[in-house]
Amino acid sequence: MARNPHSRTLILISALAATMLLTACAAEATPELAPTEIAPTHSPAPTPDPIVDIGAMEGAMGTVETDADGVLRYTAVEGDVGGLVCERFGRAYWQLESNLTSGGFSCNSVIYVGEILTPTNDKNP
Repeated sequence: MARNPHSRTLILISALAATMLLTACAAEATPELAPTEIAPTHSPAPTPDPIVDIGAMEGAMGTVETDADGVLRYTAVEGDVGGLVCERFGRAYWQLESNLTSGGFSCNSVIYVGEILTPTNDKNP
């Protein structure tokens, strides 16, 4: 019995379609991965900028002492200006504490002769 040449083509196309269908289904199936534990990473606390005295300048001529803990203490003299004292230590106004006021130094604070200012690493005003 002679086979119809079109039936061979039809069989071949059907086989090819079935193969593609099976391949597509296999590609869509993703193997389930076993859960893995990821160790949490901890970033070290940021190191604050070191407090450095760049030296006396006009408007910040007071003396500086370092206590036993390494904390700098600035003693104000006549003619000192808050912003320049801040500049001398590379600090913002909220990063100076005063021995005369609670809550620290502010941009409106008056500096008195003999007042002791302590530069800090405070982050917020």
